[in-house]
Amino acid sequence: MPAKVAAPWRKALLAPSARAGSLLLLLPALPVLAVTGWLLVAVPLAALGGFHPWTVLPAATVVVALLTRWAWPRLHAERARPVPWWVLAATLLVAAGFAAFTMVTHSQQAVLHRDAGTYAQIGLWLSGHPGLTTPVPAEAYGSAADMVNFAHPGFYVQGGRIVPQFMTGWPTMLAAGYWAGGWTGVFVLPGIVGGCAVLAVAGLAARLCGPRWALFAAVLLAAAWPMLRVSQTTYSEPLACLMLAGGLSLLAAGWSTGASARGRPSAAVLMGLAGLVLSAGELVRLDMGVDFALVLPAIGWWWLRRRPGGPAFVAGALLGGGLGYLDCRYVTLPYIEVNWSSVRLMIALLVAAVFGTVAGVVVLHRRPLRLGPARRRTLARAAAAAVAIGGVALAARPLLYVDHSITSPDTMGYVASHQDAFGLAVDGSRGYAEQSLDWVAWYVGWPAVALAGVGLAAAAAAAVRGRGWRLMPVLLVYGSSGLASLLRPAITPDHPWADRRLVVEVLPAVVIFATFALARVVPVLRSAPWPGSSTVAPAMLVLAGVVPAIAISVPLAPERTELGEPAAAAAVCRALRPDDAVIMIDTQWAPTVRNECGLPVAALPDPTVERLQAVVAAVRRTGHDPVLMSSSTLPLLPYGQPLEQVVYQDEREDQHQLVVRPTGTDPRRLECWLVRP
Repeated sequence: MPAKVAAPWRKALLAPSARAGSLLLLLPALPVLAVTGWLLVAVPLAALGGFHPWTVLPAATVVVALLTRWAWPRLHAERARPVPWWVLAATLLVAAGFAAFTMVTHSQQAVLHRDAGTYAQIGLWLSGHPGLTTPVPAEAYGSAADMVNFAHPGFYVQGGRIVPQFMTGWPTMLAAGYWAGGWTGVFVLPGIVGGCAVLAVAGLAARLCGPRWALFAAVLLAAAWPMLRVSQTTYSEPLACLMLAGGLSLLAAGWSTGASARGRPSAAVLMGLAGLVLSAGELVRLDMGVDFALVLPAIGWWWLRRRPGGPAFVAGALLGGGLGYLDCRYVTLPYIEVNWSSVRLMIALLVAAVFGTVAGVVVLHRRPLRLGPARRRTLARAAAAAVAIGGVALAARPLLYVDHSITSPDTMGYVASHQDAFGLAVDGSRGYAEQSLDWVAWYVGWPAVALAGVGLAAAAAAAVRGRGWRLMPVLLVYGSSGLASLLRPAITPDHPWADRRLVVEVLPAVVIFATFALARVVPVLRSAPWPGSSTVAPAMLVLAGVVPAIAISVPLAPERTELGEPAAAAAVCRALRPDDAVIMIDTQWAPTVRNECGLPVAALPDPTVERLQAVVAAVRRTGHDPVLMSSSTLPLLPYGQPLEQVVYQDEREDQHQLVVRPTGTDPRRLECWLVRP
């Protein structure tokens, strides 16, 4: 009897279903709509000083419901190929398993220590305040206010206010995580967003490569350790990955439905949502404007073919891009100014893309470019050959030149110190960018990289021949941005810190194009005449694509870092009193004192005994009690005062490798000492 009952279920799971195929395209699009609806409400409220649970939550719920209501029937209008239910279930299980695992193994970086600690502190501040900025507490330091510094890494001072680093979008979500579950809510949120990003990339692969290949794409991205690592801590890359993959997926859906006269109304809505999502990515990551600029030529081509949705895309892009501009101009301006050299190039690319696209559309509208089959085949071969040559050159870069792109004195000193520790030639200008393709292979294996190269060549050829028109935006964005990230990572080159650069464009590009290659090669293998070609050879090829990534990640994935930091931060607050004004000898605990303890804090540059005595006296005259604080004892010893140990704990942190793949974590000691003069 049980066998008779199980048989229909087994048959239903294995039999292709159009509904399962439709859900495989529809469900991955929903998280990015929810996130976009949140950003459309939360970012303006945070900028205007109205960020409260009772304002942002109801308004965001309404906007998310509207976006979903507009998108749901239009996504249903997209024609989906049948797929077995088990493929849908397994893909969802991979994404959910990724989210669950990263939530359980999350780090606890609550103290200022590179970008993750900065994001956590900004989210903490915003969870209890209606706006992102706060006045400089100059009154607590009286006549010595000009001697101290209220800025520190991750936080700037402008116009008498302390302004946080980074774009506003991700901190608003971290603040909501704090509302939901305190520090635990902050730490598990990246895992949830990372799981949604895995699902979004799988959904994009389903649209471009066939729904049966969504599972392979989900497994490969979920197994890539940089994706795991950023989802275990409070980096913004998982959200940026979700926004980019989700936006491209909506764009592909709009192109698919707009290919028929019946789907034209649906295509306009989906194209508008795609423009909104892709441009709103600027609220999350500063250089997402580059990715948006690379989409524009594809939109011009779509418009040139008189397909629906071009004006809707522009309207959505103006809304999301307008919010991004306002965030840059009025909230995070100091961050923009610090990165102005990169921002200037991004603006130039956007301007060139807009005018180039418009000019190209006008010219080609008047003089259409007509290519015969023979010329298309020639151009397709040339495109594939260019990809192959570029791939070989990229792999050969370590033999061709040595990167010396680091110019910042602080970064040069940091790199040189690690080179000396590892027994490498000391040269602080080394950026190691020529080894960036090796970085990718460290985590997904060379078979997946080779498959991605084959898939990229095949996709470029298909797009040129007009047989893969939905591939065009993906080629332009993932192909071009991924290449730019590999050519110039523009990040401090210690690992796994530098591997964050791979998460948003490079790893999804490898996943999509490796999947595309398999979708083309496996059917050929199955039809080959030799023994075992129908099952053994395809299975071995698929396993070669994912097994190295899994094998590499298994020993690294469970490693947790910065455990116990929320308790350490709480201990710092318990050691301080309501009338204290803290004078930092260094800056590590400054955000904790200000954001969590709610007390005035400032750093004293060049802390000589004479300068310190002057600041202490000035603080006393204001009615506050001066407190000296440092993350080590050495800076406090010259003052001859009793030291109070507040925090002294051993924890683990990510390694700082330069030329080899990280193998685990390193020990790190977290300290906090104070003196009451």
